Amino acid sequence: MYDLEQIMQLDIDYMKKISTIELCKEGAFAYNQALPNYYDANHAHIWRKIADPATFLQNIKDFYQTNSLIPRLYLYNLEDNPSCIKALEKHGFQYEYFIDNIQCWNSEYAPLTPNSAIQIERVTDANMEEALAVEMSITTFGEPSLIQQAFTQTYRSPHFTYYLLRLEGKACCSANIFVSGNQGRVESVATIEGYRGRGLIGYMLRHIQQQSVEWGLKHLWILPINEQVAKVYHRANFKSVGKIASIHAFTEGKSLQEIRQI
Repeated sequence: MYDLEQIMQLDIDYMKKISTIELCKEGAFAYNQALPNYYDANHAHIWRKIADPATFLQNIKDFYQTNSLIPRLYLYNLEDNPSCIKALEKHGFQYEYFIDNIQCWNSEYAPLTPNSAIQIERVTDANMEEALAVEMSITTFGEPSLIQQAFTQTYRSPHFTYYLLRLEGKACCSANIFVSGNQGRVESVATIEGYRGRGLIGYMLRHIQQQSVEWGLKHLWILPINEQVAKVYHRANFKSVGKIASIHAFTEGKSLQEIRQI
């Protein structure tokens, strides 16, 4: 099983690198006025019990609208907040449910066949454009312009390390690891369309796992966006430690499901 507070703390540490964070007793408000259309940077993250849902939802709307942003929130710990869920529509929020896998590396390496055609390198200024091109090719990551802005911001942070995989010299797979304290999380795993189904992700994940051991990380997490992706990560010994139910609520704009289907 997983500790929700631990998972959320890592998430907030991640958000601090791309957003300004204002903490509250129910969770945290994240916002970045320089990237108003980058949804991940502009959300309230709520995982504790809400005592007065009506007042709280109005506070969220006031906060984001005052900052010229669309009010959006992720609500976790749903069993403790049924009143808040019921109040969402009354306060002008649309919402969608998600049940997501939480996976953690079990510290064992999955068997891989050596492949001399594969090279994995750290992303630097010399190959950054190639890595960015791989990320921008993935439609489920969002609009290419927003991917570029977010990449530029996180790439420069010492908490993120990006990697690029080449097959016979062709840049075709990228990923990064975010590190906070003794925990790491694999992010933005991407393979360009023509190279999918060849098992390249396994080599990339093995490389990141080796780096996590070298850095002495206690936990290495990964959050798949769907069951199919979870199976890929499972083959690399990222084992499910549970599922987390959540609601994504928003007053206008696209849902996450719409974005992922672009």
